[in-house]
This record gives sequence, C-alpha cells and structure tokens, in this order.
Amino acid sequence: MEFTVLLELGVEDLPPLMVKDALSQLKEKSRLLFEKYSISYGKIATRGSSRRLVLWIERVASKQKDIVEKEAGPPKFVVFDSKGNLTEAGKKYLQAKKVEIEDIEVQKSQKGEYVYIKKYRRGKETINILPLIFTELILSLHFSKSMRWKDNSFYFGRPLRYILALAGDELVKFEIAGISSDRKTRGHRYLHPEWIEIPNTSSYPEIMKRSRVILDVEERKKRINHQILKLTHRLREKNCKAEVIPDEDLLEELSYLVEYPTVFCGEFDSHYLSLPSFVLKACLRDYQQNFTVSDGSKILPFFIGIRDGGKVNLNQITEGNKRVLHARLEDAQFFYEEDKKTSLEEKVPLLKQIIVQEKLGSYYDKIKRLVKLTKKLSSQLGISDNVGKKIQRAAYLCKADLVTNMVREFPELQGMMGGVYATCSGEDPLVAKIIEEHRKPRFNGDDPPQTLEGSLLAIADKIDTLTGAFWADFIPSGSEDPWGLRREAQGVIEIILSKELHISIVRLIDESMSLYGDNAIAKQKLIDFFKTRMIYLLKEKGISYDKINAVIRMGVDDPVNTLKRAKALQKIALREKFREEVVAIVRLLNILKQANEWGINIPSQPKEDKLVEGEEKNLYQKWRKIKESIDRSLDKADYVQAYNRLSVLKDSIHNFFDKVLVMSEDVNLKLNRLALLREIGSRFLKIADFTELQVK
Repeated sequence: MEFTVLLELGVEDLPPLMVKDALSQLKEKSRLLFEKYSISYGKIATRGSSRRLVLWIERVASKQKDIVEKEAGPPKFVVFDSKGNLTEAGKKYLQAKKVEIEDIEVQKSQKGEYVYIKKYRRGKETINILPLIFTELILSLHFSKSMRWKDNSFYFGRPLRYILALAGDELVKFEIAGISSDRKTRGHRYLHPEWIEIPNTSSYPEIMKRSRVILDVEERKKRINHQILKLTHRLREKNCKAEVIPDEDLLEELSYLVEYPTVFCGEFDSHYLSLPSFVLKACLRDYQQNFTVSDGSKILPFFIGIRDGGKVNLNQITEGNKRVLHARLEDAQFFYEEDKKTSLEEKVPLLKQIIVQEKLGSYYDKIKRLVKLTKKLSSQLGISDNVGKKIQRAAYLCKADLVTNMVREFPELQGMMGGVYATCSGEDPLVAKIIEEHRKPRFNGDDPPQTLEGSLLAIADKIDTLTGAFWADFIPSGSEDPWGLRREAQGVIEIILSKELHISIVRLIDESMSLYGDNAIAKQKLIDFFKTRMIYLLKEKGISYDKINAVIRMGVDDPVNTLKRAKALQKIALREKFREEVVAIVRLLNILKQANEWGINIPSQPKEDKLVEGEEKNLYQKWRKIKESIDRSLDKADYVQAYNRLSVLKDSIHNFFDKVLVMSEDVNLKLNRLALLREIGSRFLKIADFTELQVK
C-alpha cells in the first residue's frame, strides 16, 4: 500500500531568495531522511511562496523496509571445527545469544574468518515514523538569517504560524516550536484568508486552486509573462515600439512573493524622463518592483507592476503605485538638480568626513591611494602619459558622488552618478566614462568595464579594498563576508581576463600593500585568497579537479596565463595516447623532484660529450631538434601546440628510463642526465604539474 505525504509550513513573509533556497533544502533533505529511515518513495516535489513552504511526496510506502543487522562474533575456528560442525564453545555461544545455527553466517575480513549473527528487524509503520522525520526536517532547514523564539531555542527564517501534515487521509501528529500539526491551512491572503480544512492529500491541489493560491512558482511566472504580453500589445497602441525590458531576476523575485499574480500598467509624467535612465530604473525596479518599458533606445513613461490578488479595485492599486512612484521620481529630480549646483571636484574635500573604517581612514585617503596605484598600473601597461593623467583624474574624482544626495538615497548608483556629474561638471568624456565604470562588475553576472582605462581604475579600487581589509585583519571566514571581498577578488580576476591583461597579482598586492605599510602575513593570506578565487573560476569554466590542481601548482600570478594553461590541459587530455604520455612525463618529473629533495645541484645544461648510452643520446638529439619550436610556442602561450611537440618524446623518455641508470655512481654522468631531464621537464612544467593528474 502506498500514499502521498504532504507537509506545508505556514510562515510570515520570507524574502524571495530564502524561499528558493528553503524549497531546495526541503527536497534534498527529505530525500536523505526517507532513505535514512528505509522508506521507499516515488516523486518528491516542492512548491511554495513567501507565505508557505510545501513538500509533496508521492507513492510513499506504508511501512519501512525490513532491516537485517549483523553482530560480529568470535573467529570461525572457535564456533566450528575443521569439518564444519559446532564446537562446544560454539554451542554455548549460540545458547548465550539465544539464536539458532541458521541465524549465523561466516564472513571473511582482513583479520580472517569471523562468525556474524543475523538479526532481523521488521519495519515500522510509516505513519509512526513521519512525526520524527518531519521534526528532523524542519529543524535541519538553514537560512542565511534566522529569527528565534520559543525561549530562544527555535531558529527559522521567519516565525512559523501553522503546520499542515498529512499522509493520505491521516493526520501526522507532532509539535514543534509550540505549534501542533493540523489539517488546516490558509488560502490567499486577501482573496480567501479563512482557515481551510484539508481532508486528504488528493484534495489539496484543487482546494488550494479554489482558494486562489497558485502553488507552483513556474506557473506563476507563466501567468505574469502572459499578462505582460497582453499589456504590451495595448501599450503599442500608444507607442508602436513599446517593449517591456526583460528582467529575469525581478520576475523570479515577484514570482516567489505573490500567490495569485495580476499585472497592472500605469503611466508617469514624461518630464521625469530627463533623469538618467539608471535613476529611472532604480525608482521603478528597486523601490517599486516595477518592470520598465522602453522603445528600444529610451525609457517610456510607463510602469508595469504585479499585484498579489485579483482584478477588483485594480485601478485604485495602479493609482496608488503611481502616487508613490511620483513621489520617488520627484525626490530624484530634486536630488539631481541640487547635486549639479556644485562641481564634482568641489565635493572631493567632503570625503575627508566619510570614514571607510577606523583603521583604514577616510574616502579621501582612499582616493589618494587610488591615484598612486593607477599611475603605477598605467606605467606597467604602457599607457601614454596623456591617457594616464585622465585615469588619475578619474581616480581623484571617483568617490565624490558618495557625498551627493542622489547616491545617499540610491547607494547602488555609486560610480554611475559620478560619471553623470563629471559630465555636468565639464570633465573630459573619458574621465566621466572611467568614473562610471570603476565599480564594475558590481555583482555576479554583471559586465566588466568596457574600456581599458575604466578597467584599470576598477582593478585599483578593488585591490585597495582587498588589501586594506586584509591589512586590517578583516578577513572572510566561512560563509561570512560582510565586506563582499570574495566578489571584489572575483571582479579583479574577471576584469583581467576580459581585457587579457598580463598583470602580476603578487606585484599588484605589493604595490597596494606598500601604501598601507608592509605586512607579510596579510600579503600571503591575500595571495592565497586570490588562489581560491582562481580555483573557483576554473571550476565554473568546467575544468576538472585534478587539472585545476595541476595548473594551480605552477602558479596563478598571471590569471590570463593560468586560464589558458587550464583550457589547454583540458583539450590535451582528450588525446588518444594521453595516458601513456602522462606516465612518461610523471616518471621524468618525479625523479627531478627526488633530486631536488636530496639537494642535488643540477647543471643548467647537459653536455653532449658526456652522453654515454644510446638511449640518452637518442633523447638528447630528439630534444635538440624540437627545443626551439617548443619555446616559440610557449612564448606565444600556445600550450596545446607546445605539448603536441613535446609528446613526440614519449617513447624516447620510456626507453631512457628503461635502459639508463639516472642516479649513476659516476657523479658526472648522474648530473648530466639530470640536466637533460630538467631541460625537458621545465617545458612540461610551464603548462602544468602533470604529477597531479589522475589518468585512467
């Protein structure tokens, strides 16, 4: 016999991201718990919104599987004689354990053959185990930020208000945080707020539908998109090119917030279109959770919002949203005009009053460091003096928008508003562009700066933040990262890769650290921090774990080079004879590691006249023929081509090791052979440490 299990947790409004994560946890942790308690099941699904988390499991077995447990006993020779008959000790053992001979078996182990008693435990009824499973499941849910109550002993994302728990038509009885499970749930907050009794799991979906609750987030998304499409067609009657700007993040956020979405469209005064487009988007999206409408090139004076409810009084809802949006836009317009009354340069001295952190000084101190860093970076990358001065000018002005009314109200517009105000202040267009771009990338998925000049200031800004934090010992631990340092380090690497800049991470840290005061421990921790971010990026690129290790072992100081080597190794590994080649390479590299451990001082180059055996002469001659072409490939960072040429040495390397004694008692022969191997091995190591690879 099988049935469906239902668990619904009624909660106060959870933030959308918490809902998504909690539903994912519900699915995975319930799977583990049902397997832990040996209960078979079919499909597991989760549904929900900010108000409820729902677990739905089909074809759940009515009882646990019977379990066979084994208890270790004495060695076989104690219980059985050589003919397989019970010994006197064996008979006493069975009597003491109250088991028959059929209940024991013999198993082999590393220590020999031992007797085991088989114990059968009949499975319990699932309905009797579900209270324990549900309690464990609820207590196991983790939230990025939790609230606690019930004598401060119970933690959850938001307060629990009710628990619906059914197995078929039976109530699953348990209590947690002072709340007893029941058959009751609530319908839609406004359209059906009354308590509803659920007689059985099969009736639940239809009852919720009648109660105006759309449980599936994907179904809610489809409903929103369909209604937006219909509204867009109406808008085209006013502007033939009207299109809603796609915003998947906002769509997902709203889909988790509402349970019965209804889309509405309003219009705002067109004179606000004089505001910068990103200010308009901030007012519409970030504060009103409205979708933005454009004609493909500019924003149109319309907004599209989502109401959690039906169409009743929708006009009043639209008008209410319009009034709130009007107030927000009016504030933004006022801030914009006020901020433009003084130039960006005039605002810079006010940065002395804004402290980054007590140990790190003010933002005025920060821009002085940024000017010095960008000057050094420009010099290293061969930027002309004229352009370099513009980058330094942008560095001096880039934080001035922090004291503006607009950025105080809309902190996420830092940098972008600085670029606008720089233009209004008559600054060079390139300076304005650099300021606008210097905070990019701001978040995962954000684009890096478009210009090289903006990239340099962005790198300097992020590396200064990172160095200052590590210098002051504000280092991320575990999941805690209040300064967003992982994102900043990832941003540095992403910018370097996007522009293919050959910048030394270690040198960059050195230059930045010198502006704070040298701290060797902090420096090494920051280098290691960048290493972990590079590993993370390579995983994101689909590079396998052993290949990441092989590449990372040879350094990550040049991220562009590191990524090229990783991609090359991934491609090289597809070669038909790659395993045989790696075996040869590893033999070579391992003996060099051994020589290094023994402190052997290997000559810089092998001498042909000291080669004795035919196999070493053969390896030397083949190496001499390809050496220059390999070095040219390595200089061009064409690691695949370099490896392809190196791979022709496979058979010669194997023959060398099979026939030649490297560690000869003749010191001169030994050193010359090691010199030959090191010359070849050093080229392989410019790609990766092949000893880290796991080849089958």
